[in-house]
Amino acid sequence: MFSIPTPTAPGAGGGANPSYPDLPAELRTPVPSYGSSSAFITPEQQRSAPPAPAPAPATTIVPAKSSGGATDNLGPVQRAAKAIFETLEAEKRYPQLDDIVSQGQSAEYEIAQAYAWEPFVRINNYTIPDAIFEQYNRATSHTMMGLFAEIKQAWITVDNRLYLWDYQTQSNFQGFEGQSNTITCVRLLKPKSGVFNDINYVLVIATTVDVFMMGVNATVNQRGAMDVMLYDTKMSVPTRGLDITIIEGSKKTGRIFFAGKSDNDVYEFSYQAEERWFQGRCSKINHTNSGVSAFAPRLPAWAAGQKDPEYVKQIVIDDTRNLLYTLSSKSTIRVFQIRGTGELPCSLSHMFAQTLSNIRVMVGNTPLLGPETPIISISPVSALQARRTHLIAVTKSGCRLFMSAVSSDYNFGNTDSAPTNMQVIHIRYPPQGQVNNNVRKAKVFTPGYFFCFLEKTPQYDELLLAAPDAAKIQMLADGGSTRLQLVEQGGTIQIDSRVEACELVAGPFAAHRMPQGFGNELATQHDLQSSEIAVLTNSGVHVIRRRRLVEVFDATLRYGSTTSPVGVEGEVRKFFETYGRTEGCASALAVACGASTENGPSLFASNITDVEIHELARKYFIEFGGKPRADNVYDASALPSLDSIKVSGRAEGLALYISRIVRSIWKAWIITDVRTPGGGLEYVSSVPVSKLREIQDKLLRLLTFLHENKSFIVGLSGAESLMVAGSKIEEVANQAEHRMLHALVTLVQGMIEGISFVLFLFDDKLTEIVLSLEGEHKEMIGSMTYGNLFATPQGQNLAKELVTAIVNRNIAAGLSVDTITDTLRRRCGNFCSADDVVVFKALEQVKKAKTETDPDIKNRLLRESLRLFEETASSLTMDNLADMVTQFRSLDYYPGAVQLALVVAREADRGNLALQFLTEPPTVQNETANLYLKRIQCYQLIFRVLEDLDQAYGRAPEMIDGVPTSTTRLRNETWHLIYNSDDELFHYQLYDWLFSRGGAFAERLLEIDSPYVLGYLQYRGAESLDHCELLYQYHARRDNFYQSALVLHELAISEFPLTLEKRLEFFSRARGFCQSSYGTSRKQTNELSQQLQEELDVAVIQDDLLKRLREDVRISQEKKNKLELALGKKILSLSELFNKYASPYGYNDICLCIFQAADWRGQAEIKKCWEQLISAKHTSALESGDVQPFEVVADTVRRLGHRFQLSEYIFPPTDLIPLLEVYAYEHQRDIGPAGWVVDTFREAGVGEETMLRVLEEMFWRDEVPFRGTARRRLLADAVYVVEKWWQKVVKRGGGDGFRAEAVAQTLRSMAASVPRGVESERVDRLLADIRRRGGAGMI
Repeated sequence: MFSIPTPTAPGAGGGANPSYPDLPAELRTPVPSYGSSSAFITPEQQRSAPPAPAPAPATTIVPAKSSGGATDNLGPVQRAAKAIFETLEAEKRYPQLDDIVSQGQSAEYEIAQAYAWEPFVRINNYTIPDAIFEQYNRATSHTMMGLFAEIKQAWITVDNRLYLWDYQTQSNFQGFEGQSNTITCVRLLKPKSGVFNDINYVLVIATTVDVFMMGVNATVNQRGAMDVMLYDTKMSVPTRGLDITIIEGSKKTGRIFFAGKSDNDVYEFSYQAEERWFQGRCSKINHTNSGVSAFAPRLPAWAAGQKDPEYVKQIVIDDTRNLLYTLSSKSTIRVFQIRGTGELPCSLSHMFAQTLSNIRVMVGNTPLLGPETPIISISPVSALQARRTHLIAVTKSGCRLFMSAVSSDYNFGNTDSAPTNMQVIHIRYPPQGQVNNNVRKAKVFTPGYFFCFLEKTPQYDELLLAAPDAAKIQMLADGGSTRLQLVEQGGTIQIDSRVEACELVAGPFAAHRMPQGFGNELATQHDLQSSEIAVLTNSGVHVIRRRRLVEVFDATLRYGSTTSPVGVEGEVRKFFETYGRTEGCASALAVACGASTENGPSLFASNITDVEIHELARKYFIEFGGKPRADNVYDASALPSLDSIKVSGRAEGLALYISRIVRSIWKAWIITDVRTPGGGLEYVSSVPVSKLREIQDKLLRLLTFLHENKSFIVGLSGAESLMVAGSKIEEVANQAEHRMLHALVTLVQGMIEGISFVLFLFDDKLTEIVLSLEGEHKEMIGSMTYGNLFATPQGQNLAKELVTAIVNRNIAAGLSVDTITDTLRRRCGNFCSADDVVVFKALEQVKKAKTETDPDIKNRLLRESLRLFEETASSLTMDNLADMVTQFRSLDYYPGAVQLALVVAREADRGNLALQFLTEPPTVQNETANLYLKRIQCYQLIFRVLEDLDQAYGRAPEMIDGVPTSTTRLRNETWHLIYNSDDELFHYQLYDWLFSRGGAFAERLLEIDSPYVLGYLQYRGAESLDHCELLYQYHARRDNFYQSALVLHELAISEFPLTLEKRLEFFSRARGFCQSSYGTSRKQTNELSQQLQEELDVAVIQDDLLKRLREDVRISQEKKNKLELALGKKILSLSELFNKYASPYGYNDICLCIFQAADWRGQAEIKKCWEQLISAKHTSALESGDVQPFEVVADTVRRLGHRFQLSEYIFPPTDLIPLLEVYAYEHQRDIGPAGWVVDTFREAGVGEETMLRVLEEMFWRDEVPFRGTARRRLLADAVYVVEKWWQKVVKRGGGDGFRAEAVAQTLRSMAASVPRGVESERVDRLLADIRRRGGAGMI
């Protein structure tokens, strides 16, 4: 009847287990069926599971919104600096010459109808001294006159003599009479570099027989005049027969070229410092003819029989393109390339017929251009001014021909290749009716000043002038005109004598070093000296100055106040209408600030002081400035933003005027390094100090004007003026106006103080100060511009570093801090604030502490320095703080270092905004994130202090003679200061730092009594196993066992990568803490304890299951590794343990444990499990042969009975006793000792009364196999039970529920039902013993 069952999978008739498909082949055997078609489900699965949480929305890191072109988030200085920068960039966009003079012709001029509007003004007229006339009267054959504009000297030759004089002062008269030949040409040039010492010019003189060179040393004396010294260089070359009349030189290379009337060749005066083999110090080179003919003597042209010889009439040089142009007497233009090898090849010869042909193709025939109108002069156009235009030729009819010289492979501005073609690209006709083919001389100066001398009579000339109107050209460009045109102002000046020379007194004009923006005269009118041209006649020197626009405005005020038919307001209105409101306001403001020099003899000699003119300029600046307005506003209900407001002409004019004042220094470096004669390094100003003072003076005048007139200027007059508006839009416009004006005024104040600071720096020992800076700041000052110094945080930080360096140097020199700081605050208060003064005083205390030997005085000095630093904590930079913390560390003042860093962190974030990043650092770069980063930097300094302190503490003893050492006291004081800090963010960072160091440092978290440490551990414990373990230890040390148990419980069931053994440990410790808990609600403790026990039971089952799997020889090692990963980490549910592991692998004892833990009461399944367990044990015992099967079965039942004795459902005697009796009868009959089944259950804890009742029931059921005589085995076991029960009762002296009469009745009835035998005799003996011992009385 009892057989080893064939197990089947749950819910299947047999075959492989579908719920565990990856079982190894050796285990793919059916498992016992427990009469259920469904998989095992625990009560925990029967409970309705909560809905799955919705996935958390993905966190999107949004970058901080860029401001783009908006200025709402800028400070006043940065906003004004942005306006200045934009203005400077706009002025750079002035059209280049090539765009203005495009292909074609033009003839429009604006001829001034009044003196006030003339483009040029004659400012001086110097007569020729009488001494010069005396020499002139002594002339016998030849005389010439000219100008050396570079050294402000005029000269005259009288036969073989040369005389020079200062035409401005009519002094410094000197002569050169050291040779006997008639002088034919004189030229002052720049020499080659390295050839001469103490000579800055060379005077090249041509005579009828040679060309020789004199050295010139010209220096400015104290009176502002030039002292000129001549030196004989002993250099000359023979030129007999050449009749030299042209000498020209290259300023770039120092090469000297000359030509004469005898031929059309170009010669070079080659010279060098020393003689060489086969080459003297100087020589003559013919660059157009080579061979013997170049060295043969030349006869005059009349002697050679030539009727109309062609010769060189003019030579000009363009150093920017390395080109030399010649103009011949027949109007032929030749182009030579100046090569660095000393060569001068001719690359192009453009005859006048070709020029006329170009003109006819472009404009047809014109009476102003023909064979009878030859070219009088040529003027080069540098590559800086134009890329396409190379040359301007002036004809006898006064036409200007703009010419281009290019080739197919010639890139504009490229100096490596030579042009091969020339053509006219634009024709500029003279003013109508002014020229009658009578041009005698002409010259074009950059950026386009046209000086044309008309021969009225043989005795006197008239000067025709023209100049570009830069303001109108700029207006055309700003207006978006697709086709620009050359707008020129014209006029005439009566010379009343014959012109001999015309030269530019100052250097050539250049607003920028590129074609675009080059000719913008407006941009330079407050920065560069106005161009002055000296015109030498036979009666004197006329100095003509180019009028700036501001001087034109000044003149219109004067003209309007006197003789103008429309009055002063009409003239001013005409000016504003002509040049625009912004330019008008900028000019009016400049005049009101005294920037005009209309009446002065020179630009910087004296400024206008006419009070009436100043007042008129102030009036029109205010009245004609217009109002701010909102453009493109169509919805009256929508207010425009401040950035969309177009400010008034006053604000734009103010920004324009400021930008023109500072344009030369805005992008200029503050300092530059130079080498001293000894080879050392020295730092000097990159801008002349006089220029800085000049700019500062203009800014001071401007600031004074604004302060004096702020009550009249809308936007500066205060908040009440902003409310005077007819609508909300006007109110917003007024606010934008105020914002801009306030920003510009603030910037002007800053620039004034910035220049004062720079000048103060230059007055001090600049090189020592720069070298004392750290590497980063030293590099920064080398590349720092004035604009960045005035308007950027980097500039402000650098200024503070420089101030610190200045103060430190003075402190080191023993000077008082108060002395130097008072000077700085008086001259540039923004660069040395009150906070800076306090910082310097604190530094002074620290310096004194370094040299103090008395500990008490030293500590007092350090405490005082700390107090001073705390006063200015909000203004300390991180570099300042790091430096001071380092100094405090070096002085072992650890508490002060920590305190200072904590105070700076607090002052940096007074609103404690960074606390929002307490647990997570910022992911978006914004102002709050910057506050957080600064506080973190402060904390990092504290941690370095603590590291030093720990090292010092480790080296020193803790106690000496029972008294704490100074190091111990410092350590205790520092940590006490830290623990008492109320900076929560600091505490979190401190705890992170301690934890990161590990070991004893991490355990120090358990000792900290702070209101923040618990929250820290709780937060970090959610992500860190180590923090979580510290958290339960933290609670345990404070006898908060219930909280420790909670933490351990969370740990045991957490997602941390824990081993199963570790989780069991946490469960066990948690139960122990629950049992030790007090002071907490007993109900909470019991509930937690019960939950822990249940989960511990599951963990123990999983551990047993894992051990069984490890020992199972049926499973391959690869599979064991997989099972180890599945069961060795996370605790699984009972359902998973049963369905996936215990049941498929046939671990029936563990299945019973799972039933018990799950409180499963399925009787049939439990009974089947016991059947399978007994069968498996029997089979394994038979296979091993080491022990009798009944012994293994009995041991298993006994062991499990002890484990399940409290669970009558898992260990049901009513099922197990019959099961074991059947097993003993069918498989172990007469093998084991009599009554081994009874002994097994007795030892398993089953009571005798229960066993007797179960055996009695089996006896009377008469079931297989206990039928007939087989029932005697049940009677035998029943008698054995009663015998053991009676022995126990007798031993105990009664009790134990033994009812003798009932027992006797049971045995008698059972014995009577079977044939009499041994069992009946045992019953009789047992009952007799009971009666004898008085058992009947126990009933």
